[in-house]
Amino acid sequence: MRILFVSDAYIPVPSGVAVSMETLKISLEKLGSQVFVVAPKYSFWKKRETGVARLPGIFKPFHRYRPHVWPVLGLDAKKLKEFKIDLVHSHFFFQPFNYAHELAHALNVPLVNTFYKIFPENEKLASNFRFVRDKKTADSILKTVGFANRCDHLVALSDASKKYLNQLNISTPIDVIPVGVFPKDFTSYPPEAIRRKFKIPSRRKIILYVGSMNQEGEVRFLLRSFRRVWKALDDVHLLIIGGGEKLRDYKFMAARSSMSKFVTFTGYLPKNQVNRIYGTADVLAYPVRLDPQPLVIVESLVAGTPVVAVKGLGGQEFVKNDQDGFVTEYEIEDFADKLIEILRKDQLRLDFSLKARINARKYRTSILTRELLDLYGKLIENHKNKII
Repeated sequence: MRILFVSDAYIPVPSGVAVSMETLKISLEKLGSQVFVVAPKYSFWKKRETGVARLPGIFKPFHRYRPHVWPVLGLDAKKLKEFKIDLVHSHFFFQPFNYAHELAHALNVPLVNTFYKIFPENEKLASNFRFVRDKKTADSILKTVGFANRCDHLVALSDASKKYLNQLNISTPIDVIPVGVFPKDFTSYPPEAIRRKFKIPSRRKIILYVGSMNQEGEVRFLLRSFRRVWKALDDVHLLIIGGGEKLRDYKFMAARSSMSKFVTFTGYLPKNQVNRIYGTADVLAYPVRLDPQPLVIVESLVAGTPVVAVKGLGGQEFVKNDQDGFVTEYEIEDFADKLIEILRKDQLRLDFSLKARINARKYRTSILTRELLDLYGKLIENHKNKII
């Protein structure tokens, strides 16, 4: 098959969408397909890429990765047809763009879209003013439904995500196919090497958080939860990996507290380094509610690190409660107490770690990519039959 990916957030954007796309691309190519990518052009990104078309967009000041309008100039449809594309698969992080529909229509091929975000729910966090928030949410619902109903098929990353989309009265068929991972990528660094790198005393147990530093990341909740953990345990350290608009605010918040020497912000780290850090931690803390498939949870489990997550739009489906971690209410006391329990009980932590590796096997990309290929094949065949 010859597949065209379209996205507003491809490499080098530090997001789960970019990571998921690259993982899918590599896995599809290993199984014999060809994958081409259409993505935004970034002024700072000069790397030469095979099979990737970078299209210009308009970026607002201080929005390095997020295009406000994209693309400004599109591809030549006649030239694109020479690539004999079988299917277009759109992957959007910031917002759905109509360009994926235009490409699929011009090429006369099916269009699949994966929902990595529940856009209306994210809009509810965008403003403190109710009338603004309500209007943005209503507009986002209309945009999401309109976009989805013009696709031939939708991919949800979790059952909770599919349920939410169905509640919007979307008529397009939806399959649940999570993004997989390559287990070999998560071979751990020696734990002491990471402790030396980030100046964490060897006696301290490490709580790890990996995510973007923005309003959706729930880092404030994390820091408040850690305060409760830190008061209960004197041998614990919080390692926070990720960059974003709120990083400076969160650093300032931590620096003003008495636990500042027990919290480390690394900022952005290359993905291949992050992969090898998971296994050095004692537990992953992930209090994000709106992520349909928190890829970091799957990555942590693959590395054998237990997870404490909160109930939400997907995260709880990837943690087997009281097997490889805990799923809690979105309450600081509940979340912190489960972290404390895992850190205090060495045998429990070991049992969870062993179970995590076993449970994570079903998220191998070799399995999940074949499911996606089966879906592609059916859509392409159905489309051909309609034409005939």
